[in-house]
Amino acid sequence: MAKYIGSKKFEGVQYYLKANGEKSYYVRYKDEYGKLKRVHIGDSDEGIDEAYCKNKRIEILNAQNLGEQPPKIVKNHRKQIITLDDVANKYFSSKDNSTSTHERLSKYNKHLSPVIGMKNILNITKADLVAIREDTVKNQDLSKKTANIIIELFSTIFNSGFKDELYDAANPAIKVEKYKIKNTRERFLRKKEIKKLYKLIRIKDDEKEYGSMLEIFTKLALTTGGRMKGILNIKKCDIDLQSDIIRITDFKNGGEVYSGYVGKTTRKLLNQKLQLLNFNDYIVSFNDSGVQVKDRQLQTRLKPILDDLFNIGLETDDRKNRIVVHSLRHTFASQLALADTPIRQIQELMNHSNITETMKYAKLQDTMNKKATQNVF
Repeated sequence: MAKYIGSKKFEGVQYYLKANGEKSYYVRYKDEYGKLKRVHIGDSDEGIDEAYCKNKRIEILNAQNLGEQPPKIVKNHRKQIITLDDVANKYFSSKDNSTSTHERLSKYNKHLSPVIGMKNILNITKADLVAIREDTVKNQDLSKKTANIIIELFSTIFNSGFKDELYDAANPAIKVEKYKIKNTRERFLRKKEIKKLYKLIRIKDDEKEYGSMLEIFTKLALTTGGRMKGILNIKKCDIDLQSDIIRITDFKNGGEVYSGYVGKTTRKLLNQKLQLLNFNDYIVSFNDSGVQVKDRQLQTRLKPILDDLFNIGLETDDRKNRIVVHSLRHTFASQLALADTPIRQIQELMNHSNITETMKYAKLQDTMNKKATQNVF
């Protein structure tokens, strides 16, 4: 016989533990004849908790006072519960079938759904989200940036349900303080380091039989400053060797297309590639297949090379000193600044929407100050 345990918080709420460890919730009350009744509300794996049961008991008592039938209220409780998984499924089904959507869905399935996916979304608290945030960093050994992204993902899903009028409630993520992260990357590659990188990626391309996949991505990234997704999206039709122009899509700025340029570093390699590809084939592909390389495929192959060359002994969250794939874009701008390229010109080449994004490279242009100091001392 089940052993019912009374709630310590709410009068008339009981539960017993099922074999699988979940709680089966009941409420007790006296009917209009003074007879004590126990009514099953639902189980914890359905998103039911003590607070929900308290509210249902109040509904039952109010309905009884009005002469209504309490069992009808209880019978419909499943239709009234909206879990986080319910809202997330609706949210992701409305999104396009892009790499970004798949990555966000993967994060949801890994970090949010197993912990609070089946919970009534209205009962998810700040404490729940703080626990997830801290577990991400302390137990899963992931970055603080990743933890912030997970909380932001929850917030986005919650807000989508609010906009769809599934519920009217405050977003608990608003109260969760984000980890403070210093986003500025200061490390960039010097010319000698770039030569070392080119040499090693050519070796890896040959060893792994990638064709020249790593080499062409790295050279395009370093000579155009394009973001990873933009470089991977370049097709044969985007390159005009007669005008030395490469059309690059900036997905961060709403898919805006801007111009990069062909230089000595890439001309010969691009010319070889273009002869092997069809009009709409992607430039960065395995063995000149023309099939687009995905972000994750590129990351998993290039990151170990960058780590071996430049990141030995550095902490994984050392954004200031680590070299990552995005550092290739940072190197492009830094080398332009060291060559005394005007800041406005660097802004255009980087496709920065605001000059303030570019001004961080101005400190590398202190040539006159350096010469003045060296002349005196």
